[in-house]
Amino acid sequence: MTPPVIDAEALVEFLDKAESMVSQADCRYWNEVLATRSQNILEPLDDPEQCLRVVPSTSRIKPEQQDMWRKVEALIRGAVEHHEPGRVIEILAHGNAPPWLWEWGTFWIANAYPEDYVWWSRWMYRADSKTGAIALVLTDPTCLMVEPGLLYSQILRTGHFAEQVLEGWRRPYLIDSPYRHMVALAMVYAVYLFTLASWRLTDEFTQVLPHFPKVVANLLGIARWEGYSVAKSKAH
Repeated sequence: MTPPVIDAEALVEFLDKAESMVSQADCRYWNEVLATRSQNILEPLDDPEQCLRVVPSTSRIKPEQQDMWRKVEALIRGAVEHHEPGRVIEILAHGNAPPWLWEWGTFWIANAYPEDYVWWSRWMYRADSKTGAIALVLTDPTCLMVEPGLLYSQILRTGHFAEQVLEGWRRPYLIDSPYRHMVALAMVYAVYLFTLASWRLTDEFTQVLPHFPKVVANLLGIARWEGYSVAKSKAH
């Protein structure tokens, strides 16, 4: 299995474009929310309703998907709560979990153990279309063309590689380690989306696109965490 290698030149180009469209206030806020989410991640995990809502892939799942989720939900919650994040990967891999369930499961361990795990979100990489943020910044994206059970290990290696590179550059600015790779890759994918939109849409439609910082925040799941935090504060 070929180890992933970050294309530093490509990553810098994406970051230069992205950082020209975000403010210091945006970065400070993202960093604050990501740190707070990491510190309090077990709270929504204990709430069957909220633990679906805070993760984009499961905010609106179908009944048949809910049945699949229920079969592993307690196992994954127990593994996270008992400090066994590796067990989550075993459950997902051995159960041939679909992408949306990988996104849900890795969300918790990536937030509970951000130094060790990476959130495999849909925008990070989609095996069916071979697209995503990490495919845009690897020297050889074919290293991701592996068996489903091995794919997460490649994504994990890419995230760690990116974190090391970004830590050396101290970029994105005002984002602390270990959140640099997640924010940077969300920026990469947002630049990709805006570039596609500029090619395919007329000027009239591109003018009504969400602001770039909002797109990055949505990719990071910040809006859903804000919704959870508001609901929790009202409940008290």
